[in-house]
Amino acid sequence: MKLASTEFAAPGETVAFTLRFDNVGDEVIGNVTIIDNLTTRLEDVADSAECSLPAEFSTQPSESGSLVSRWEITNPLQPEELGVIRFRCRVR
Repeated sequence: MKLASTEFAAPGETVAFTLRFDNVGDEVIGNVTIIDNLTTRLEDVADSAECSLPAEFSTQPSESGSLVSRWEITNPLQPEELGVIRFRCRVR
């Protein structure tokens, strides 16, 4: 699930995003990677990404000129375990 702090934002304003991910199964899941594609109207706010679980964070440009954010969860996700990712973007 992905939520934004506001439905509408003007250029120059900052929007906070929250991503929630869950292991709804009954087995451990390894190699969990969360990927989020931003629209070209958004730019990442440096050092704003945080995750409730240990994770490696990176970004890279997509072919369309937008930014792709990637969180590689360090440890396997246990059954019924959930994680929360938060980050901010500025509207162009």
